[in-house]
Amino acid sequence: MPDLKPTNAKQVWKLQFEGAWPTSVAFLGPRRVVAGNRDGEMFVWDLPDQSSVKPAEDKAASKTKSAAKGKQDEGENIAPVRRLDGHTNGISRLVSTEDGKLLVSASQDHTVRIWESAAPPSGKADVVLDRASREKETKQLPQDKRQAFIDAPGVSVATQDAAAVLKGHDDWVNALGISRNGQRLISGDARSKVVVWDLPARKEVANWVGHAWNGIVAAGLAPDGQTALVSEFTYKRDDFDIPAPALKVWNVADATEKLDILKVHIPKLDAKASTYGAASVWRSFIKGGLIATDYSPDGTLVAVGQGGETDTGKVHLFDVKTGKLVRTVSGHQYGVCDVKFSVDGKYVLSSGRDTVLRICQVSDGKEVAALGKARGGQFKDWLSGIAISPDQSMIAAADIAGYVHVWQLQG
Repeated sequence: MPDLKPTNAKQVWKLQFEGAWPTSVAFLGPRRVVAGNRDGEMFVWDLPDQSSVKPAEDKAASKTKSAAKGKQDEGENIAPVRRLDGHTNGISRLVSTEDGKLLVSASQDHTVRIWESAAPPSGKADVVLDRASREKETKQLPQDKRQAFIDAPGVSVATQDAAAVLKGHDDWVNALGISRNGQRLISGDARSKVVVWDLPARKEVANWVGHAWNGIVAAGLAPDGQTALVSEFTYKRDDFDIPAPALKVWNVADATEKLDILKVHIPKLDAKASTYGAASVWRSFIKGGLIATDYSPDGTLVAVGQGGETDTGKVHLFDVKTGKLVRTVSGHQYGVCDVKFSVDGKYVLSSGRDTVLRICQVSDGKEVAALGKARGGQFKDWLSGIAISPDQSMIAAADIAGYVHVWQLQG
């Protein structure tokens, strides 16, 4: 496996995905990208050799200067090749097996779905992924031509149904993780229920419930799938009570707690206390919840990101065996959205509400690259999800402004 080389990264693709916010992204192999949004839509793009491709335009965009062609300052746009159908509410997380054969999606429709990348299409559909740009462009057109421009056909894509639907939750599934050996999944919902699944068998192998007042905001599995890291958080129960968060390592085999990381780091933390006064004990370290997590490839470290509406969200690195804080790295104005270790374990990548993707060295916490540009505002734009290609040659990020950004790592 080649090392990740974060210097001299170049954005080569800026894939349009307008409409509801894109929330998550994953790679299916080295050159196939899939992303999902808050409406439950999911699309797949095949990335050709960048040197030989021309930007894709739909029929309406060809009549004028569209955002798909003339107004993208970095990266080219191509049309998706497939739409994945089935979810009826927002996509919260996407994960995939390292061989790219399986994709797994978690949704606020209470389900987890499994998709086979080699499955044949189930049908065809016409889709429009640049409606917001079209509406902007209509200002340049005569009044009598504007509606026809907006309603013009988009692009034709194949459609695909899920290979399996996993039903173990009764609320929004906000957390999803996969073991690096591709054998197990973990999912967590807004009622604090955690389910671990056997991925090949597509069946539940364990479940447990956290604090009744919390929800599961992030979850991950060790590389061998034998232990799990689960983060619980809720802003408040009512106008006075704020439950204590939790960050715990669990044994999957018997669904028992193995290590309480926050208790190690904050000995005064009282999970039973739920007042504003108690919250002052942990608030500066937790911020708006540890909403994203990932295990290092060797299973010795976990990374968790401070999310929510905050001043600066950082990423904490913990030793999994001891629960001790190794270091705190990165820094995203207004909060972290996602974290990932590089496949070689040398870097931790994070994205945030500052619209920047940051790459830091695990060894000393030094930031070695910052991709993207801050667009100025807490409620302006976020890079809500990130993914690294299996060969570590590309990084993708889902931007709530309506794009999937893809960078080529040049070395």
